[in-house]
Amino acid sequence: ESKIVIVDSRILADKSLLDYLHKRNIPRDIASRSCREVDFLLYGKKQTVIGFQNNAGGYELRSQNFKGSSSPKDTTFIDNGSKLLSVFEGFFNYLADRTSNHKAGEALTNFLGLNSLSFFEKSRNLMENHERVNLYLDRDKAGINCTQEALKWNQYLYKDQSHLYSNHKDLNDWLVNKQPDIKQGQKIGRSF
Repeated sequence: ESKIVIVDSRILADKSLLDYLHKRNIPRDIASRSCREVDFLLYGKKQTVIGFQNNAGGYELRSQNFKGSSSPKDTTFIDNGSKLLSVFEGFFNYLADRTSNHKAGEALTNFLGLNSLSFFEKSRNLMENHERVNLYLDRDKAGINCTQEALKWNQYLYKDQSHLYSNHKDLNDWLVNKQPDIKQGQKIGRSF
């Protein structure tokens, strides 16, 4: 069958998945807070990947050799009771933020993983229920267009944070390529 069917989920432990996290400079303890090891079937073949659950119960699924999602597709909103919101296009960028800021004593923020830019405009009401929205979208045409659109909506509410990883595709790419220059836990320079 061409549909992804989730079979099981558990704590991250598979060596190949842990190696993949290491390659992307995401510590296991950071990933384990938000991700699961997920088994799924596709075309009758079982695969094991890293899964990041969305608000509708579906998963974003990643491994060295697979990128996809299970149904239903949705955003992932992490509510920490804050008036601040950090928005990420994909979950590895969220994990990169958590990696670079986890010891930095930062201001408490809520998080929104879009899991697809198709949810950006649909998430506008949720985003605008905050006093400030920091956008960490990819530095490609689609991410830049969404950021520019948000700045047209309200340039005082939305803040483009992509300058923090200029010359990189996204926040995780910055983390992978800048890791020798920073210590784990060093803030990337978020401003609130």
